[in-house]
Amino acid sequence: MAEAKVFPMNTFVSCLKGAQAADGSLIELLSFLTQGEVDAEFAPIAAALSKAWIYEQEPTLTKATAGDISALGEKVAVKPLPDAALAQAQGIMTKMAELRAANAALLAQVEKLTKDAAAKGDEVKALKAKLKPLEEQANSGDAKLAVSNSKMDEHIKKLEQLMEEVAKVKAQGVVVAGVAGGAAAGAADAGAAAGGDASGAPSVGGEPEADFGLGSNPFADATW
Repeated sequence: MAEAKVFPMNTFVSCLKGAQAADGSLIELLSFLTQGEVDAEFAPIAAALSKAWIYEQEPTLTKATAGDISALGEKVAVKPLPDAALAQAQGIMTKMAELRAANAALLAQVEKLTKDAAAKGDEVKALKAKLKPLEEQANSGDAKLAVSNSKMDEHIKKLEQLMEEVAKVKAQGVVVAGVAGGAAAGAADAGAAAGGDASGAPSVGGEPEADFGLGSNPFADATW
């Protein structure tokens, strides 16, 4: 076991009665008592573990005031905690150190995730800014396509109507042509049958008659 070490009485009083903040001398005392590395964060825990053993050894100190303890002298010699109390204190301090390290790792991870989230947020904003013109172009293209489809449908309807009109005209034209052709053929046949009789003109063509249509031949008499 380590030899006793002398500390100022006011430091010893701070250990027993508590202090607002752990100064260098108190941290040194607590590190000696626990035989470990004590910092300002772990000082209250180390002080609680140390004074529990001190009060066990000197029960009268529990009722003494800070002034009463200070009146005992300017300095005090203390020894490290005994083995059992020391093992308990060191086990608790080690566990606290592990918890603090784990907490620090979690805080670092949270900080990193926060930064990553902020960076992702900036990336999302940048992507949205790039995507906006594309969306506008797509919407414009859709509008133009809708107009084109509308015009195309309109042209198709007009074309269909025109085709219907053409079909009607063709059908009417064929009927008229047939009637006109039949009438023309009938008139031609009738004219051919009537010939010149219809106009009072003599028929022409063929062999002339011997009597020239007079009923006898005036030149057949030998006395002519």
